[in-house]
Amino acid sequence: MHDPLPPGSLLFNRYCIAGLAGQGHFGLTYLAQDQKRFEERCIVKEFVPPDQNPDLLEMRRQSFHQSAAILYELQHPQIPRFNILFAQGNRLYLVRDYIVGKSYGALLTERQAEGQSFSQAEVMQLMLRSLPVFTYLHRSGLIHQNISPHSLILRHHDQLPVLMDFGLVKQLVIQLHLHPLPSDGVIGDGYEAPEFHNGGKPSPSADLYSLAATAIALLTGKEPQELYNRRTRTLDWDAEVDLQPDFARILKQMLHANPQKRFGSAVQVARALEPIATAIIHSSQSFPAATVAPMPQRSLQSPLQGWGMPTAPQFPASAPASDLPFARSASPPSFRAAESPQSLKSPNPYRKKSKGKQLTEDLRASALLVGGVAVLAIAVSLRTLNWVQTQPLPPKTPATNASSAVPKGSTHSTQPTRDSSSPEKASLDSLKDRQKQLGVDFQFVIGLTDEVFYTKHPDLKGKQISEDSSQLDLQNEWASMGTDLLSKLESLSPEVRGKLGTYQRSDYDKWLAPGNGASLNARELNVLVNKRFGDLFPDQKGKTLSPKTFGQVWYAIAQEELRNLKP
Repeated sequence: MHDPLPPGSLLFNRYCIAGLAGQGHFGLTYLAQDQKRFEERCIVKEFVPPDQNPDLLEMRRQSFHQSAAILYELQHPQIPRFNILFAQGNRLYLVRDYIVGKSYGALLTERQAEGQSFSQAEVMQLMLRSLPVFTYLHRSGLIHQNISPHSLILRHHDQLPVLMDFGLVKQLVIQLHLHPLPSDGVIGDGYEAPEFHNGGKPSPSADLYSLAATAIALLTGKEPQELYNRRTRTLDWDAEVDLQPDFARILKQMLHANPQKRFGSAVQVARALEPIATAIIHSSQSFPAATVAPMPQRSLQSPLQGWGMPTAPQFPASAPASDLPFARSASPPSFRAAESPQSLKSPNPYRKKSKGKQLTEDLRASALLVGGVAVLAIAVSLRTLNWVQTQPLPPKTPATNASSAVPKGSTHSTQPTRDSSSPEKASLDSLKDRQKQLGVDFQFVIGLTDEVFYTKHPDLKGKQISEDSSQLDLQNEWASMGTDLLSKLESLSPEVRGKLGTYQRSDYDKWLAPGNGASLNARELNVLVNKRFGDLFPDQKGKTLSPKTFGQVWYAIAQEELRNLKP
């Protein structure tokens, strides 16, 4: 067995190990801090392949990504985000979000120490709050395959169960020999459906079986292996707990040994529970707040909320399918063409720009009405930043009424020059001074500021700002927006700041080309860049990035991330 990493160890030039969080058959688990996300806590899973051949390690890493690509696409408030898998020192590391809470296994242990277990009302609420997540997973083509009290965490801040420890990860650890396994093999814990042991193909009903087995364990305080009857090949739990008859019937159907005789979907289970939930929950006495808190009232979330998960930009169809971020298959997704830019007459800071359509996917939600407990629809939308290749914009720069503040050679409407002491002139001068200090091309600053300004004031497109003093506020607002953008660009290194406005897609391809020493593939790089970009510009979440404005910043961050990771 390899020694755990000591606290303070730095992985990937980013993740600082805080301490060991767990140790099992499938690797070590660490609590870490992400130094590039404001010391945000995360979980780092370590795998130590028995064969230390570097080439074989890289092959395993790529195979893991191809097989587990769907995990990176999951976006649900009750599923932790899978962020990145990387190799370092002949070991593999998988990073995911840290969830503040306790597993139901730990909660059960605490109850048992007091001679108690979970009530049927508590278990009912757990099931009702978990079923919508299973609906989302199964419709996404994924089966969890590892549900137990230890893979369900009761999140502290909203008292919702979060699904952890996907079986797909454990399967890949075994198949790819990512970590030494016990000599006697991996033994199941009794929560898995019978078909896992006889070569059957897992179906959504397998997760429902495991959820019911989890419910029985919480109700009885006994592991499924303790209740297993070898003669009938079923769990004998009836005598262990007194349940409402219909609830017991539903659990038995979920636990049927024949997958064809179980419920076919999580929605069917929810519909069966709905008529009896009110009576069970309302008849219950007071329960510990740690496990039975009122169901939080949730409105349908915007697909943009919670962005920062690895939703990478999609690239033109000419990109190899294997490089498409989080691609599920070799078939590249469809891409749209950019709209033609509209000619605009500028007030002060305005130029022509292209307007990209926003790519959306259907919101999917499932709702359950449970008497006095309302489980509101959980809406999840997968949305990606869709890079589009547009034609260069005409070299028309913002027209300012202070002609001395306009770069040499720019075109603008002729207006009388204002006195240098005017508020407008001072604001523009301050912007130019800041731009020069940071070494950012002024034409790029103009285009970036235009985009933000037009988004806020779409009614001003095509209009000319007059000489009237009432228009000075708009002039100053534009300059203020530019100054704020420059303050965000200051976080970039001087080298990449100086290149803003010149990046092209071909640069990105060259950085990742074989032989250039890139330590990441396209998918991994996109994960890092999207997170950092989202931190700088949260208002751009879910929007199409223009390659001439915010797309330039994205490329600059990508180049900086690659250079930071070089030895």
